[in-house]
Formats: sequence, C-alpha cells, structure tokens
Amino acid sequence: MSLRARLFLSYLVVVLLALVVAGTYVARSVERRYTESYAYALQVQARLVAEGIRPDLRRGADLVELERRARRFAWRPGVYIGVRDARGWKPGTDPAQPPPPEVIEALDRLRPTSTQRWDPSTGEVRLFAAYPVTDRGRVMGVVHVSAPRLWVDRQLRPIWWALLTAGTLALLVGAFFGLRISRSVTRPIGELERSAEALSRGEYGKAVEVRTRDEVGRLGLVFNRLSERLRETVEDIRAERNRLEAVLAGIRDAVVAVDPGGRVLLFNRAAEEMLGLRPEAAGRAVEEVLPDPPLARLLQGAAAGREQCEELVLPGNGGRVVEVTASPIRGEGGRPAGAVAVVRDVTELRRSERLRRELIANVSHELRTPLTSIKGFAETLLGGALHDPQHARRFLEIIESEANRLMKLVDDLLELSRLESKGVTFQLQPVDLDRLCRTVVERYAPHAEEARIRLNYTGHGQAVVHADPDRVEQILTNLLDNALKFTPEGGEIRVRVSREGTHAVVSVEDTGRGIPPDDLPHIFERFYRADRSRARRAGGFGLGLAIAKHLVEMQGGRIWATSRPQEGSTFSFLLPIVQEAPLEAAPGDAHRPCA
Repeated sequence: MSLRARLFLSYLVVVLLALVVAGTYVARSVERRYTESYAYALQVQARLVAEGIRPDLRRGADLVELERRARRFAWRPGVYIGVRDARGWKPGTDPAQPPPPEVIEALDRLRPTSTQRWDPSTGEVRLFAAYPVTDRGRVMGVVHVSAPRLWVDRQLRPIWWALLTAGTLALLVGAFFGLRISRSVTRPIGELERSAEALSRGEYGKAVEVRTRDEVGRLGLVFNRLSERLRETVEDIRAERNRLEAVLAGIRDAVVAVDPGGRVLLFNRAAEEMLGLRPEAAGRAVEEVLPDPPLARLLQGAAAGREQCEELVLPGNGGRVVEVTASPIRGEGGRPAGAVAVVRDVTELRRSERLRRELIANVSHELRTPLTSIKGFAETLLGGALHDPQHARRFLEIIESEANRLMKLVDDLLELSRLESKGVTFQLQPVDLDRLCRTVVERYAPHAEEARIRLNYTGHGQAVVHADPDRVEQILTNLLDNALKFTPEGGEIRVRVSREGTHAVVSVEDTGRGIPPDDLPHIFERFYRADRSRARRAGGFGLGLAIAKHLVEMQGGRIWATSRPQEGSTFSFLLPIVQEAPLEAAPGDAHRPCA
C-alpha cells in the first residue's frame, strides 16, 4: 500500500473515530436529556394527579375508585396511572409482593422519583414516576405513573438520522480534505523518490522542487545538497579512477590487486598481455585466473599481510623471466585489506646481462689468441731470433697479421656498439642496387679466382632502392667475405638482385657445407659461429653477420638465411624501392632467391 493511501486511510480512520466518539457523546447526551425530560413530564403528571386526589384521600376514599378516576388523566394510550396506599401497596395485589423500587424510594425520601426499567407485566422498557401524597407530613398514598420508553425512541429517531447524515457529510468532507492533504504531503515525497531512483541510475542533475518550508521542504533542500555533493564526489572518484587507469595503463609492469579473500579487484593492460588475464577475471579467485601457481601464492601471502618478493619463470611465452613484488594493502587499524603485485618483465635485462657476460668472455677469448701469438713471437725475437733475418722477417709478418686481426676485431666491436646504440647516421638516397652490386662483385672477382671459386652475378635493371650506398656496400661485402670463407675450392658463389613487390632483394648463395638447422636461428648473433674450427682458421670473429643485420634493419629492410646441409647456404636481404611504401609484413619463403 502506498504512503498516500496509508495517510488517507489513517486520516479517515481518525475522522471516523472522532465522529463516532462525538456522535456517541451527543447521542447519549440527547438521549439522556430526552429521557430526563420525559421522566420529569411523568413526575409533573403524577403531581397533578396527586393534587387532584389529595382531598379524596383525606376523606378516606376508596383507592380503586381513585385509580379509576386517575386513569382519566392519561394523555395517550399506553400510559399507566395508578394510586397506592401509604405503604406502596396496590389494591387487589399480593401484599407479600414488594412495591416497585421507585415507589419505595418516593416513600423513603418523601419526594418525587423517577426511573427507567424493564416492566415484566408489559414486557418492555418503561419510564416510571412516583409522587407521594402527604398531608401535614403524613403520607396518605402514592401516585404511580409509567409510559413506554418506545415513545422516547420515536422522538429520538429523527435526531439519530440527522446525526448520521451530519456524520456522513462530515466524513465525506474529511475524506475530501484528507485526500488533498495526503496528496500535498506525498507529492514532494514522491518527487524525492523519483529523484532518488534517478540518483541510483547515475542521473545527478535532477533536483527536487521545493514548494514549502516545512519538514518535507527542508528534506528536499537537504536531498538537493546531498545530490550535488554526491555528484561532485562521483565526478572526483571518476576522475581519480581515470587517472588511476591512465597511470596503470601507462605502467609497463603488470599490476594485479586482490581483496583479502584472494579475488581479483583490478589489473592493467600489461597484466592482460604478460599474464594472459581477461576482462572477466575481475571478481574471480586469483588461483583460477593466473597461469602460474607461485605467482598466485605470492599474492595470497601478501593478502595475509606478508611482504613477498621473488623472481619467477612464467610458463609458456618462451620462458619469460619476471620479478614479482607483492605488498599487502593496509586498511583500518593496519589490518590487511588485500594485496597488490607488481610483475616486472626482466627477460631482456637478464638476457642483456647474459650477453654482456658472453661478450666479455668472447672478447677476452678472441683477444687472447692473437695476443698470445704476438707475445710468443716477440719473446722469440727478443730471445735471439732477431739476428736471424729470415726467421725475424717471418715472425714480424705474423705479428703484423695478428695486430691487423686485433684492429679488425676492435673496429668491428666499435661499429657494432655504435649500431646498437643508434649512434650511426645514414645518408639515405636513391641507389641503383644493380650497379652497386655489380661493382662489388667485380671487385671480389680476383679474390674468388685466387681461391678457385666461381663468382657469378645476375642483376635487375629496375632495382633503385632508398638506402645509404656505403652501408649497402658494407652489407654485401660482409656477405661475400662470409661466402668466400666457407666455400671450398671448386665451389660457386651466385649473387642475384631481384624485385619482389615494393622491395628489392639481394641474395648471396654459396655451395659450401651449409649451416646445421640448430645453428641457423643464431647465426646473426654476435660472436656466434656455426663451425668454430673453420671460422677460427678463416680468421672470423662472428661479428660480420651481426653488423649486417643491424645495417639492414636500420634502413627499413630485413635479412634472413636459408641453408641446405652439404649443399650450401643463401643469405638474402631486402630494401624498400624508391617511391614505394615499405612492406608491412616481413616476407617468408616467398622471398627466398632461386638457386
């Protein structure tokens, strides 16, 4: 039931109760006054009769005759007028039967009395009056008068109808005003309810119209202030949340927060990418959504109030190494209210540390061999071989050769360092790749002829690329040096320039022993040699291909290698053609040159 209906019904009940109480009181008062008036009329009638029969009673007249004469004074049918003796007895009745109570009272008090009681002789309620007839203080008899109560009720009936009609009209008027009052009271409350519902839906701009200055009006003012304050608070929270989301989105480390029960509260985009979390993970148990049980264990431990820090290897993702720092979130009283974990990907850092250690070890190893040779031959010369011209010259030539190797190693290291630190500038310009490659091949033709290796070139007349010509020449030179080192006598090296889409492809194919499949993915790493014994004899350091890879990629290209064991290898790189958009996806086998 609505508040308006309850107020309206309550108002009607109050009005009805008031009318009933007032009507009952008025009815009782009117009834009492009518009854008293009728009883007084009976007393008056009894007095009149008493005065009329007083002389007869003095003379000792017969009571039966007096009663017959008294009944002539009855003003309407149903009225009883009787005369009793001084003891209250009626002639012709049983003397043992006591007189009526009003007669006894009139004789005792010597004054008129009246009452209302049930009359057994007539079977109805009647009004009775008794008047003692005295003479100089002596009681000579009693006049007894009665009339039906029904006459009083008949007189009251129009009054009851009038009261009922007035009460009904009053109830209708009360209902009318009650409806208006309840509507005036509940209308602002209804507006408050609608505004509260709008507020619950996030509509903060709907204010309550205040029409009065009473309690309901003041409630509306308070509600409007509360709504405005809530709107400001929600806007502040939303702005804070946006800032938090922006901060979390900008953090490259994965951030995951859980509640005290271990359910996920929030996480950032890095957590989705690094840990594989999905948007529906929010609200679920951390052990259900995190693929790594130790990571879930660290979060649960932090939620219990313990600081956690550990380095883990995530399953899948190529064995990604992460550093996890899990800290508890403190609530009121310092009690744990959850935990937040920051997961930092340290795979590249650990890889860089490993590469740095390998670099130091490789450089030390590469430097030791030529330095040992230089030191050994220098000691031999100082030990007396200096005076032997033939041996001294040969030793000095070896020392010079090893020094040149050291210089080459240092130059390659410096070049690789500059490339990795982006400290090399490129003079990009249109380059006729066919002419440049033909020139380099012609320059290497005598070396190939000396090594008894056939060197062939196949060009493409429309291969103009956007590149640095010196760097392209350096790339091709490194590839040709590598092919000459690993191609045996009687072998063949084929250099080919072709065009594929918006890129030009340069391929250097040899007929050497090839590269084992396990070594092929690593050949462009620095200091990596597939055949270390042959590379050592050929004087290589494993830096040429790493330098070529950096040079190609920094000019917007890509380099790759294919190999067939015991048949040979093919090294290819591509560069963007002038006025053509660079290739977005790296080419696959479609870019392998034909043998």
